[in-house]
This record gives sequence, structure tokens and C-alpha cells, in this order.
Amino acid sequence: MKLQALATLAAVGLASSAQAATANSTAGLQSTSCISSSETSDQYPTKAEVKYATLFTIEYQNTYKVLSDLSSNNTYVLYQCGSTKPAVADAQVFIQIPVNTTASWSTSVNVFIQALGMQNTLQDLGTASSVVSPCLQELLESVIQPFNDSNETAADAQELANDVVFNMVDGEDDNTNNTVFSSEYLDSSVLGRAEWLKFFAAFFNAEERANDLFDQIESNYACLASKATAEYNDIRPVVAWTSYAAPTEYNNNTAYWQISYADYKYDIVRDAGARMLNTTGPQATIFSTAQAFLDALEDVDIVVDESFVAYSYSDLLSNYGVSDTSTDSSYPWIAAGRVFRPDRIQSTAGGSSWFETPYVFADALLQDLIGVAHPGF
Repeated sequence: MKLQALATLAAVGLASSAQAATANSTAGLQSTSCISSSETSDQYPTKAEVKYATLFTIEYQNTYKVLSDLSSNNTYVLYQCGSTKPAVADAQVFIQIPVNTTASWSTSVNVFIQALGMQNTLQDLGTASSVVSPCLQELLESVIQPFNDSNETAADAQELANDVVFNMVDGEDDNTNNTVFSSEYLDSSVLGRAEWLKFFAAFFNAEERANDLFDQIESNYACLASKATAEYNDIRPVVAWTSYAAPTEYNNNTAYWQISYADYKYDIVRDAGARMLNTTGPQATIFSTAQAFLDALEDVDIVVDESFVAYSYSDLLSNYGVSDTSTDSSYPWIAAGRVFRPDRIQSTAGGSSWFETPYVFADALLQDLIGVAHPGF
């Protein structure tokens, strides 16, 4: 038996899936030109309102915006080019907008920029080998340059050559001039993560694009969740998100097994007409022995394995402490062969689309999981 792959979003091609904005177009952009320093009228008639995301806020003034990442407690002031730089207390970074050139150290940020149709602004990537998006791979061959990881001075120069540099909140960056830290991957709900479209749109004055795309995603998601709940409410299979960590220097050479209960996984499993192994408890449970881990999976119908390294089905069973499937068929997920991984689409270097597209296209992610939980949906 082979591992089945939970289809990552770019492969789904749903007719109902929300459509990203088109590059090289001004449709859906506002205030694309600089203004005079004396201008005081509202430059942003189309505004973004946050409904689901819990880790950022956005406030509008006539000629500038104030973005706050609540996870890092960083505040960013985005002011219209040509206007006077505003005085905002506790702001870490001031950036003129709309930005024309961007850089990114995060694969998840890349797909938000692409979804907004602004991928042509990307000049430098710190995760170039991990990029899965075909569009960004094509740009890497012509426009985008990988960051110089071997020369910190050169990498700093690359950063400063851009209008803004995006990084993860737990990333390290000494550049305080134009680096923006974001925590889209930490937001607690599936739609909350997707709503970070509005955070990134603010840098391009692309609020209309973000609002339209998110509305499509939200509507599609609600439709799918309603149908799945109505059809499968009485036959919800039990899903466990699992992983194995082999002994390394980073874990004191001690293997461990884990079941994840991240909030967004509760969302997506529930809305797919299934249910999580546990409905209460911590974000993750760690097991020091394979047997204790297997005991916890005794009543599980579907396993989604998130172990860092992909391997064969037999390797997975061995790492989980299952030596003979014929004697362990009492586990429903083994007996039915319902073991999945979220890494069907990868870059040649092993980068996974799981860390790109699902952050934005929550509707396609939901349809994938419904198909896993209820084949033939």
C-alpha cells in the first residue's frame, strides 16, 4: 500500500474556487499615484474590514494607514507617497505606498502577494529553493533573485533595495528600516489566515482586490461547509493530524510522536463533515513511546501525517511502531488504508505547497478535506 497524498491546493483546479487577481493590471487598485504634501482628502475610499483574523488590525486616516501585527506587537505606518510622513507613536517602520518592489523570506507571504496579482513586485526571495508556485518559479528564472544566504552584507543590500521586506514573526532580521513581520501562519482559524490578504493588500493599495477575493473564498467555504455538515453530520469520521520526529541533535536524540490539535484544524475538520480525535485540550499532545501514541489512535478513521520528511507507507508504519499490518488491522485507519500526507505538490528541492496555497485558498483546502473524509463528495 502507498501513502495517499492530501491534494495540496494548486492541484485541485476547482471550478468554484476563488480566482486570484491578474498581474500587470490596475483594476482593483486605488491611489496609484503620488500626491502633494498639502493633500488632505481621503486617498483610500475602499477600506478593508477584519472579520476573522485575530492577529492584525488596520486603521485608516486620509493619507496613511496604521497596520499592527498583534503577535509581534509591531506597528507599521503606510503613508501615501508624496504626503508628509505622519507622527504615530510606537510605530516601528514607516513605508511609502503603494510599494513597487518587495522581498520575502516566507513562502506563505509569497502566495498572498501572488493572489493579489502583485507577484511582479517581488525582487528577492529568501526561500527560493522551496517555492512551489509555477508562476513564481518562472519569475525566479528571469526577475526574482534568491537572497545571498552566504553573505550577510550582500543580503542586507538586497533588502534595502526594496520598498518592503516581509518576514515571519519568528524570523531574524537586523534590518529595521523596511522589514515587516507577519503572523498569518499563526492565526487561529482557516478563514482568519486567509483574511491576511487584507494585511498585504494595504501595501499595494489593493483593498478592492483583497475584499473581492476574500468574499469569494468566504462564500465558497460557507457553501461547502453547509453541504458537508448537512450530508454527513451523522457519519463523521474521526481525523488525527500526526507526526513523527526521528532522533536528532535538536531533540536530544530522542524520538517522539505528536498529535496536533491546532485551532484551524478543528475548523477545517468540523466543516468537512468529520471530527477531530479530541475536542478539548492543548494544541498538541506529545508521546514519548510509539505504543502510547498508537493507543491514542485506536479509534481514529483517518490519519493525516505531517512528519517533516516524506517516506513510503511501510516506513511510516515502522516509524509509528507498527511492524505487521495484518496484526494491527484493528486500527481503522490502517485497515482501510486511510493515511494521507499534505505534500503531493513539491518543488524539486522538497518545498511543499502545504506551506503556500492553503493559507489563502481556504475554500479549496476545505473541498480537499471533504474529499478525504467522504470520497465521492
